Amino acid sequence: MSISQPLVSVIIVNWNGKKWLKKCLDSLRSQTYKNFEIVFVDNASSDDSIAYVEKNYPEVLIVRSDTNLGFACGNNIGIKKSSGDLLLFLNTDTWVESDFLEELVDLYISNNFVAVGPLEAAYETGLKRKPYTSTIDLFGWPVYRPTNEVGIIESFYLTGVCFLTSKEFYLRSGGLDDDYFMYSEEVDWFWRLQLLGEKCAYTSVAYVYHAGCGSGSKGVQYTTFLWRNQNTLQMLLKNYTWYNLLWVLPIYLIQNIFEFLAFLLLLKPKIAWSYVEGWCFNAMNICKIFRKRKIIQKRRETSDFEIIMKMFFGFGKLYSLFQKVFPNK
Repeated sequence: MSISQPLVSVIIVNWNGKKWLKKCLDSLRSQTYKNFEIVFVDNASSDDSIAYVEKNYPEVLIVRSDTNLGFACGNNIGIKKSSGDLLLFLNTDTWVESDFLEELVDLYISNNFVAVGPLEAAYETGLKRKPYTSTIDLFGWPVYRPTNEVGIIESFYLTGVCFLTSKEFYLRSGGLDDDYFMYSEEVDWFWRLQLLGEKCAYTSVAYVYHAGCGSGSKGVQYTTFLWRNQNTLQMLLKNYTWYNLLWVLPIYLIQNIFEFLAFLLLLKPKIAWSYVEGWCFNAMNICKIFRKRKIIQKRRETSDFEIIMKMFFGFGKLYSLFQKVFPNK
């Protein structure tokens, strides 16, 4: 292994994403950085994804799962089969430019960040988003905020669409939580990194071209709300100190109740019910969640005050809605 060119394991978790694979895998084949492997984890796809990869990309290591294990567990299975010193998490519905890996690896080696990631750009048009940071509000909702920074942009967390970290650190930190089927798994992991006093950053030099919802559905979907309601609450329970949970949880639950009632009024009872299911899920798994919490709180090196100062003060859902209605503000 060359110190300047460590082996990178590109972990791709796939579920019925055949339509995205050619552009994604072709873009990886074109990389100027050559010391990498591709670990392709298939979550019981029914669209011949495996046959397509076997025929057209024989260099790819395929890991088969008999059931759909979700994003976090799928990545963790792939990592067990990987050989690289560095891990690149990459969604199927993406493509990257030829110098992408070279730029990211150079950024990682040259700086004191435990994880680095590219900014996002539009999959079809190639339009690059203006530089931004990603954080969460006090209740765990993701918030993207525009910034005037260029080059290296320190952030609370990096989107799970694509980021680079070391295998050794990933395993030592506990990695993505297998109990998060989809959504918030990367936010939870990066919150734990913040608790350990570590830092992560985007780079405006490299971009990942992302379609979005490659393995899911757009719009108001029951499963999307269910997984987010399950995962956000357990994330709060695991990562906050107990005295901050005393005020965060009541406000979080009140917010949930308002949203529950709003969806009932909008004649979307199934979406409303997903909030109740999220609470029930956490109640039924509270012992397991608290066992994880005990480990996290024992290892933490950063106070909640320092963490909260990096969060968004306000309700992230309202801010995100405002951004959609007034995108230029």
